[in-house]
Amino acid sequence: MTKKEKQAKVAKVMREFKEGKLKGSDKKPITNYKQAVAIALSEAGMSMKKKDASEDYMRAFIRQVLEEEEAMEEEEEMDGSCGKKR
Repeated sequence: MTKKEKQAKVAKVMREFKEGKLKGSDKKPITNYKQAVAIALSEAGMSMKKKDASEDYMRAFIRQVLEEEEAMEEEEEMDGSCGKKR
């Protein structure tokens, strides 16, 4: 899985959390931000060191991933690819 695909997966899961659609294995909605981050990173095949697991660091990390994804999408649009596979 490329970095771009991982970022897209994290962004998708965090959007689900924000919308209240992210569910745990017990089919109940996830309400804890730390759990949502853990699920997002796990599904994307990424990890975060335990010492870096402070709430502020996690929020900054997720924000950075989302911003990088948006920047990549804008670059693709400017390239004129418009979803065409190369």
